[in-house]
Amino acid sequence: DPLQNLYGRAPVALPGWVGLSARTNYRSPRGIVRMLQALLPADVQIEAAAPFESGEVEFLTYASPDELRPRVQEAIRQCYSAGFRKEDVAIVSFHGREHSALLGLERLGSNSLRRFTGAYDLFGQPRYTEGEVLVESVYRFKGQAAPAVILAEVDFEALDDKALRKLFVGATRAMLKLVVVLSETAAARIAARLG
Repeated sequence: DPLQNLYGRAPVALPGWVGLSARTNYRSPRGIVRMLQALLPADVQIEAAAPFESGEVEFLTYASPDELRPRVQEAIRQCYSAGFRKEDVAIVSFHGREHSALLGLERLGSNSLRRFTGAYDLFGQPRYTEGEVLVESVYRFKGQAAPAVILAEVDFEALDDKALRKLFVGATRAMLKLVVVLSETAAARIAARLG
């Protein structure tokens, strides 16, 4: 799926193999897919096929790095208020591990965070800290899902191909609810596209 190619790598050539192209999203609620359709170029279409019609998408903006943590805490509160449990919520950073202000935290307000330690066990499985709410990068959370996803630290100057792919991957991890915590600059770029 080219929309999930976060690293911009060329596809592997498989001469003689049968190719399959599917533009149907079965995981994310239709409301999330409709939001993504409005952001994608006209020649890129995805079809919403999940059994859930709604799928809440909420946007929380921050004006400065100091406002990021309180906005993410508000997003967590919104998820809990909607009935999601701590184990149902995943905070997914738009940034990689080295550039994230969230991935190194042990706590966010009253919530302890479960995060990747950077180490693996003898079986090659990643090791995580003890914590209540999972926090991951969009790169590491690709291929996974959670009932409620907080896509945080969304910040970009231009809504270019790379930003769109990261938004697509992060948003489609949500099975029921999506809260996007984004900078005012990113919010303005998205609002201009959504109309």
